[in-house]
Amino acid sequence: MNRILCIAFSVAALAGNVVASAQRKPVAPKPVVHKKVFMPQAYIGDSDFKGGPIKKDELASLLKKGITARDSAGNRYKVTGFEFAYAEQMLYEDSLANLLTMFDYNYEYCPGDTLSAAVSSSVFSRFKSGDTLYINKVIVAKPIEGGNTEIAAKGIKAVLLK
Repeated sequence: MNRILCIAFSVAALAGNVVASAQRKPVAPKPVVHKKVFMPQAYIGDSDFKGGPIKKDELASLLKKGITARDSAGNRYKVTGFEFAYAEQMLYEDSLANLLTMFDYNYEYCPGDTLSAAVSSSVFSRFKSGDTLYINKVIVAKPIEGGNTEIAAKGIKAVLLK
C-alpha cells in the first residue's frame, strides 16, 4: 500500500510541476550593452600618416620626428613608449639552388616617442622597397583628474615603396 501511495504522490507532483511550468511566462533576456572603446590613433611624425604604402625617403624623414598620437577630436596625447618591428625582405638560396624570399625581423621596445639610438643608427640605411615597418603597442598618457593614466593607442603598419 505504501508503495502505491508513493507512486501516486510522485505522479501527482510531476503533473503539478508540468502544469505550473507551462503557465510561466518566458523571461526576456537582458539587452546587451556595448561599451565604446576609446583608443587614440598613432601617427608617424606630425603628419596624418597612420599606415599603408609610403616612400622610403618620406618615412625616414617622418620617423626622425618621432611618434605622435591623437584622437578623432584632435586631442593630442604624449607617447610614453612603443614597440618597433622592422621586417626586412631578403633573398636566400636553399641547398638545391632555389631562390627564397624571406623576412628578417628586427624588434625593439622604444621608450618615449622617438626611436632608440641603436635602431636609428642602422635602420634608415637598410630601408628598401618591399620591407614592412610595424609600430605596435603604443602607450600614451591620458590626462585625468589628479594626474595621468596610461592607455593603448592604435598601431601603424607601413609598407615601403621605391
